[in-house]
Parts: sequence; structure tokens; C-alpha cells
Amino acid sequence: MLNPDIHLVNISDIEYIKYSKHLLLENIGIAGQKRLKAAKVLIVGAGGLGCPVSIYLTTSGIGYIGIIDEDTIQLSNLNRQILYDQEDLNKYKVDIAYKKLKKLNNQCKIIKHKYHLNNENNLEIIQYYDVIIDTTDNFIARYLIDDTCYKLHKTHIYGAIDRFEGQIASLNYQNGIRYYNIYNNSLNINNNDCNQNGIMGITSGYIGILQTLETIKVILGIEKKNQNSIILYDLIQNTFKNKKIYILNKERNNKKENNYNSVKTISKKIIKSFIKEKKSQVVIIDIRYIYEFHNKHIKKSLNIPLVNFKCNKTFEFIVEQSKQKTLLLYCNNSNRSMIASHLLNNYKIKHIIVD
Repeated sequence: MLNPDIHLVNISDIEYIKYSKHLLLENIGIAGQKRLKAAKVLIVGAGGLGCPVSIYLTTSGIGYIGIIDEDTIQLSNLNRQILYDQEDLNKYKVDIAYKKLKKLNNQCKIIKHKYHLNNENNLEIIQYYDVIIDTTDNFIARYLIDDTCYKLHKTHIYGAIDRFEGQIASLNYQNGIRYYNIYNNSLNINNNDCNQNGIMGITSGYIGILQTLETIKVILGIEKKNQNSIILYDLIQNTFKNKKIYILNKERNNKKENNYNSVKTISKKIIKSFIKEKKSQVVIIDIRYIYEFHNKHIKKSLNIPLVNFKCNKTFEFIVEQSKQKTLLLYCNNSNRSMIASHLLNNYKIKHIIVD
């Protein structure tokens, strides 16, 4: 349970009417509604999961919501990102989310963070919030959120989707498990990307609502029987599995800092100016498949598919290039970028990931 001083929180006459059905619930009542109003929640990502999460948190009476995302709305988003419509195309997600959520609840304070969460702004942003909801779709962001929440003692609500499947977990809650305990960085990372595997809006909606429910339970202090577990959902079979996670080495969990937090990234939008600043002492390695590279690629980039990374000649070439130039890794799938980055880190090869 979060413990704000609810004696300082006032419920207006309008809010009494708006949330009258909440007040009838044994687990909420007036005290619970005040806790919801006092809570500060950060949603990392305004996409398929972030949209239902933000809608239901706003209409639940959360008093302070931050949304962090720097992407614009594309036509292919509209099947699952239910805050947006065709009139919103090419506009920033956080701008449209702010506008529409304010219409749902103008008493909710909504903060726009129009940029990616990275290892330069993570501590500054997350410190101001009580609960952090991970609605991202890549491992770089997930490990960064995990590390930051662990350092700042923040509860972290994780969610992920793939086709008709999804998973959620309440992390770093009451000295419980963290994301690293479920997917530590020694494991092989699977590429689950909706741009490749596909996704239906009902999947992101379902998992997003469950993330919202877990968040509200944390704020209200409702007992959680799925503590230290990850819940796996199969929407085709209408089944779920509650997988208990055991921390085998508590000391390691407490002391070992996740090296994903130190991964350097650069936005694709500023590559031209970055190369100009470095006076061309830069090599861009595109690790996508050949057919992806031929379809579209960054000018003057080299195509070295990830599958070729362990070839001796290829690796020797990368090592030599890294001695003379700044090495940039590019892939439109951040999971593949992280795998390549992990390989380079093993040999202490300095590099920057283009995100």
C-alpha cells in the first residue's frame, strides 16, 4: 500500500458523484478514493498497452499521471492504440493522449514527457512517481526501468504481449522479485515484435486493463495472492498460468547492477548531426537481415546481419573498426540490438545503439 497523507486530500462534490460506485466498494470507499487521487503514476509508452492503461487510470480517479513517449501516431497503430483516430496521424502520441484524457477527467493532472526514457533522464523522471507502469515493447527499456525502480524503491508493473498471448507481473513490490529475476541478462533474448509477429487490439487491451488493475491494487493495498509471480495469459485457449519466481541468490540480486543500464543509445533523428560532429569518424553497422537492409537503410551504413556476428573475420573487422571509429549499431528491432550489444560487451567493445 502507498501511504500518502490522505487527510490532506479532498474529494469534491463532483468527484463524490463521479466515483459514487467506487465508494460503495468495500476495498475502496472514501479512504481508497483519496489514495487513488493522491497517487502519482508514470506510464512508460503510449502504445497498445499504454492506451488502455492511461484511459482506465484516468477514469479511476488517479490524481497525477505522467506519460513518456516520443513517437508519432501511424496508421498501423490504430488497430490497438485506442486513444487515437485517423485525424491524429503523424501527431505526437503524448500530445493527443493529453488532450483526450483531459476530456475524460479534467481534474487529473497529466504530465507529458515527449522523449524516450534513457540512462540520462531515468532517475530524474522516475523519482517523482509512486508506481511505474512498463508498457514498452523492448528489452532496453525494460531493463532500464527495472534498474531504476530497484535503485529508487519504486513499484514496477510489467506487461508484455505477443500475438494472442500476454504476461504481467508486479515487480519490486514489498521486497519482492524484480524483472531481472524473471529474465536475467544471461538468457537468450527472444524477438517478440508486433511488427513481425502481429498483434490484435484485444490482446493489448486485455493485458493493459490487467496492468491497470494491478496498479490500483498496489495503491489501495489490496492483498495480492500472486506476489512474486508472473502471470501468463493465452487468449486463444482462455487460460492463464501463475508462474512462481524464486530468487536463488538474494545477495546477487541486491548487489549486481544490471549492465543494460549502462548501454549508450542515440536517437535515429540526430544521427546526421552526430556524424558531422564526429567528422565522419563513425561506422554504422546495420544488423538486420539482408532483405530488410535492401528495403531501406541509413546512408553509408554497413550490413552485417546478427547471425554473422560470431564469424571470426566479421568480428575481427568490427574490432578494428571500433579502434578507429565510433561504432553505431542499428536495427528496427531493439531486442536484436540488445543481443548484438551483449556480444560486443563481452569483448569490451565500445558502441552506441541507435534507437
